Amino acid sequence: MKKIFFMVAVMIAAMSASFAQDFTFGARVGMNVANITGDWKDTQLGDVHSKMGLKAGFAACFPLFDNIYLEPGLYFSAKGSRTEYSKLNTKTYCNLNYIEIPLNGVYKYEVNSNFAVRGHFGPYFAFGVFGKTKTEVDGKVDKDSKVKNFDDGHNKANEPHRDYSAFDFGLDFGAGIEFSVCYLGVQYDLGLTDFNRNRYYGLKQCKFHNGVFSVDFGINF
Repeated sequence: MKKIFFMVAVMIAAMSASFAQDFTFGARVGMNVANITGDWKDTQLGDVHSKMGLKAGFAACFPLFDNIYLEPGLYFSAKGSRTEYSKLNTKTYCNLNYIEIPLNGVYKYEVNSNFAVRGHFGPYFAFGVFGKTKTEVDGKVDKDSKVKNFDDGHNKANEPHRDYSAFDFGLDFGAGIEFSVCYLGVQYDLGLTDFNRNRYYGLKQCKFHNGVFSVDFGINF
């Protein structure tokens, strides 16, 4: 993972040198509405709902052709889901926190010198860094229910954890506006990776995928 981050940093630095007069760099912060989709019909998982989380990071935008740009980024992105078991009066929160690297193609239409509308599409690569699952019973957290979600190879002997893959890959779809140095955008991350390696839940095998709708605000420099 460190090698990938290093490669991304080198790529951005190299492109920045090539487009020193034209590229823009921006800080972004926003809110995720995240969920985990899967094929768990007829299982014992309960009713799965979305949960909110933080998204924050940086993006760089490099011109390629008229109105066409390349925009790599580096983000912290909180994903996961909330599951309710109404018959048992319990709620389970699955928190999945990633470092995410999108690589988007951007089409930007400048209405005037201070206002532009834009759309983007491209792949993202994400790496789970930490996250736990916890359960509330009658509104109180069950301390024994807290388990790690990612097996990072450093778990203590007999320490409970869910066998979730830390790697996630998917596609970004989004649109936004730029007004002077301000940015406001919305996007959806469609996870394509089945990150569930603990195959059995309830009565059948389940595949888990991340799905995230987000709203971002930013400042361009």
